[in-house]
This record gives sequence, structure tokens and C-alpha cells, in this order.
Amino acid sequence: MKNKVTITISDVYNSKSYSFNQLLRKFFLLFFLIVVVLISGGAFSIWWLNQEIKVVEQNMVTAQSDYRKILEKKQVAYISIKTENEKFQTDIEEKRKQIQFLDQTLQGLESLIGGKAQEENLAIKDRVKLVQLSTLEIQVMLKTIPNGLPVSVFQGVSSSYGWRKHPVTGDRKFHRGIDYKGSKGDPVIMTADGVVEFAGYHKKSGFGNLVIIAHDSGFKTIFAHLSKIHVKTGQMLLKGDRLGDIGSTGISSGDHLHYEVKFLARKLNPEPFILWNIKNYQQIFKEVKGVPWGSLSQKIQNHVQMVEKQLSLRGVE
Repeated sequence: MKNKVTITISDVYNSKSYSFNQLLRKFFLLFFLIVVVLISGGAFSIWWLNQEIKVVEQNMVTAQSDYRKILEKKQVAYISIKTENEKFQTDIEEKRKQIQFLDQTLQGLESLIGGKAQEENLAIKDRVKLVQLSTLEIQVMLKTIPNGLPVSVFQGVSSSYGWRKHPVTGDRKFHRGIDYKGSKGDPVIMTADGVVEFAGYHKKSGFGNLVIIAHDSGFKTIFAHLSKIHVKTGQMLLKGDRLGDIGSTGISSGDHLHYEVKFLARKLNPEPFILWNIKNYQQIFKEVKGVPWGSLSQKIQNHVQMVEKQLSLRGVE
């Protein structure tokens, strides 16, 4: 047949013939269909992948933008935290220095009052409170028991406590006070709070114009040879008040103040009391014998604690 190639296949049973152009047509048709399907599927896959890539890229851009914003916030927070930390460290260092200064100050105060708080290993707050109470006890003690100079203008000492030759009679006698040089009219002042027991001219003793002050806890002070007396018997006076003027009344060789300190009936050397202050507070307890310093301190301590308790009940620091 025209345009055909016939192929015959024979065996012992029969024979078969095939037309080549018919088979080729079916093959090409099938091949074409497969190619079309592959191209269409590939084109669709490429389009779908492109869409997915765009979505992924958009998500990536959004994620990067969010990440930058978060990073910027973190950086701002880090800078803020760093600044706060530096300020905090500065404050800590300042507080440390203040605590160190306070501790050194407390140690100095504690050494003045005997170092009890430091020895007991108390917290700073408790140490401060104990120092406050101890300091108040010292202030009360120094305000009620004679201490310091009895003259407002110190011009030296003409005669100390002890044996001497009397400047007027020439007799060797024990001088139970201290004579302070001065000019007539110079102020004579209280060395502790007290009440005037005697104020007037005392002819029998030779002290002339004389003032005797009774202090708390059995102490007395005597001021003699005054040119003028400014107080009256029974008058309450405070430490530092003016009670008279230096003079030379009675048996005297010149203007001066004769000053004595007594505890009950015992006359004491005034010098330790004159030198007594908060800086050498403990010294007098060793030097002056015959005074029950322990019971006196305990009495004042009990009084201070009672006042502190009353103030605490009222909410007063």
C-alpha cells in the first residue's frame, strides 16, 4: 500500500502484519500530549514557586524589620540599664564612703565613751543609738558635775592645790583650792548646774564675798574673794551663768578667785575637774578617788534611759 510500510511476523501457527504509519501517528500523538502536560505542569510549578518566593521574601523583609525594631529597643534598654547601673554603682560607692566615714566617726565617739558598742559587735544603727544615749549621759554628767574653768578670762594660776606658805599670814597651810589670777570685775562663772546655797560676806573664813553652789549628787563648789555677787541664796543657775566678779575681799593679797570643789564633806583637788571634758571623759574616774563614780554613772544612765523610753512612747526619735 502507498505511504505504508508493512511488517509481517510469522511463526508456525500464524502470521501478523503491522502498518508502520498508523503506529507512528499514535506514538507522536502520545508524545505530544506528554510534552504539553509536562510544559503546562512545569509552567504552573514555576508560577507557584515564584508566588511562594515572593511571600517568603515579604515575610523575610517583615521579619528583618521587626528584628531591627526589637534590636533597637534592646539597645535602648541596654543603654538605659547600663546608665542606671553606673548611677547605682556610683550611689553604692558614695554610700560605702558615707558608711566608712560614719564607722570611723563612731569609732572615735566610742573610744571617748569606752568603746562598748564596738566591743559588742552591734549593727551601725544600734551603735548610733548606743552612742547617742552614751553621749547624752556624758552631757548630763558634764552639766551637773563641776568641770571646766570657773573664770571667763584665764590669766594663769597664782596658787595651786596643796601645801603652801600663805601669802598674807606667812603660815604653812594646806591650800584646799586653786587661786586664779584676774582683774577686778572679771566674770566668775558656774562650772555646773546648781542652786545657790550661800551668797554673802563670810568674815569668819576670811573668804570675804563668798558663793557656795550645791550641785547634783553631793558636789559643791566654792567661789571666794569676790568683788561683787550677782546671785541670791536659793537661786537656780546653769553651767556658764555669771555668779560674781573677781576681787580681793576678805584675807587676800590681791585680786584673784579662790575656787574649791567638794564631794559631801570632802574637799577635792579642783584640777582634774577643771581639765575634765568629753575628750578625756574617762580620765577623772581614775584620778579622783573617794567619789562613787560607778553609782553616779548608773544613776544618770537610768535617768537618760527613762527619758528615752518616754520619748519613744511618744514617737519622738
